[in-house]
Amino acid sequence: MKNTYLKINKPCSERWENMTPNEHGSFCDVCAKNVIDFTKLSQAEITEKVQNSKGQICARLTKTQLETPLLAFEAQKTFKIPYSNVAASILLASTLAVSTVQAQQTEKTATEFVQHSNTLSSKSNFKRKQSKPATKPSGFVTFTGTVLSDKEETPIENAKITLITLQKAITVYSSERGAFSMKIPTALLDDANVIRISYDEVNFKKRKQFKLFDTENYVLNREEISTNFTVKATESMLIMGGIGHYAKTNDPLVVLNGKEMSFKQLQKTAETLLENKEVYYFESDFATAIYGKEIQRELYIILDKPTK
Repeated sequence: MKNTYLKINKPCSERWENMTPNEHGSFCDVCAKNVIDFTKLSQAEITEKVQNSKGQICARLTKTQLETPLLAFEAQKTFKIPYSNVAASILLASTLAVSTVQAQQTEKTATEFVQHSNTLSSKSNFKRKQSKPATKPSGFVTFTGTVLSDKEETPIENAKITLITLQKAITVYSSERGAFSMKIPTALLDDANVIRISYDEVNFKKRKQFKLFDTENYVLNREEISTNFTVKATESMLIMGGIGHYAKTNDPLVVLNGKEMSFKQLQKTAETLLENKEVYYFESDFATAIYGKEIQRELYIILDKPTK
């Protein structure tokens, strides 16, 4: 099977700040074109716009969006972007780093525990292999930390911190001071726990400058989960230009609310299946941390969105 990814066909030196803002994103006077701001759109919205564009589309997007496959993409609508009259610029980018801070008291925020599904697969290799204690663990562990911008070291409010497993996810948000506190059932933890930190819901109006930060995944063991962490978020790589796409052959494992399904089935039904769903995509390294060494491929975890 094939996954479809976005690409920039021909970057150039125009800057977003020099363009005129409009309802689509911004208007570039140099090329007399609208440049759509993909950073404000979901993957499903991006897919629809790219497929309906017939190859005539310029956009601004992040490095993360370039690395994330598009679901429900109709392969027959392939196209090539003309190499003229496109605007592009590449802004500064850096990586996201996590460092352990000395044990200290942090302010606590309310924990949102979401039980997405009680359904487990009957396959013997569904839950990744791990060492099991003699008795079933009970109780909770509290994972605490602070989310700061890398350069200014200022707190980031409303960063989304999520522990992701095959059957459920636990999500909390950072406070005005950047602090977070997540209460995790001990039975849910093992020696390789995947934490995703994203910034889609950050209120940038409160910040002095508009900045985007890359979503990042971390694999933490039990000891690290019990340690107070400082997460330093750096600016995303923002890219603008004529949008193209390419296909990459792979066959990701798909787990929908605790049940495995084929990637082919997901592609055929994605438009309706993904309504009111949270979709988590992982490259093979993080997929292995969640599922086990036997996976050796990409992983989609799809869970029902929590009801409000």
